[in-house]
Amino acid sequence: MTLKSLNSIMSILLIIGGISYALNLNHSASQAIFFSSSGVGPVYFPNILTGLLIFLSLVTLIKNLRDSGPENMARVVTPNLGYILVTLALVIAFIASWQFIGFFYLNVFALLTILMTIYRIEFGIRNSLLVGVVTAACTTGFLFGLFGKILGISF
Repeated sequence: MTLKSLNSIMSILLIIGGISYALNLNHSASQAIFFSSSGVGPVYFPNILTGLLIFLSLVTLIKNLRDSGPENMARVVTPNLGYILVTLALVIAFIASWQFIGFFYLNVFALLTILMTIYRIEFGIRNSLLVGVVTAACTTGFLFGLFGKILGISF
């Protein structure tokens, strides 16, 4: 994929994301300023930031489409694409299992263990699994202590 096409795709995704965020924000907020004349409210600043995001993404898209220099034709290489795709799939599975099954802390432990094991696989499976389990147990214990006990938030 060339740098020009990647910039264009990301600009379009940011525009779509900004528009959908603005619509969702203004339809769900009780004091939406786009559809009422209440003045400054809780969605005033996020709307300004969303408008800036959309405007700057449009400027970037137009500039990118007008430029045809050799630096825009450079190929973009992602050396760790496999890690990125596996991580994305695991995060999607984590969110889905948390929503449908529950057990947030167990899901966090499993996700962190799997990710730490995959990322450290060059050190050997046994060593990677041990580091993953210990790191996941400490992190999950910290999250449980902070959110479950200190803040009293249940997931």
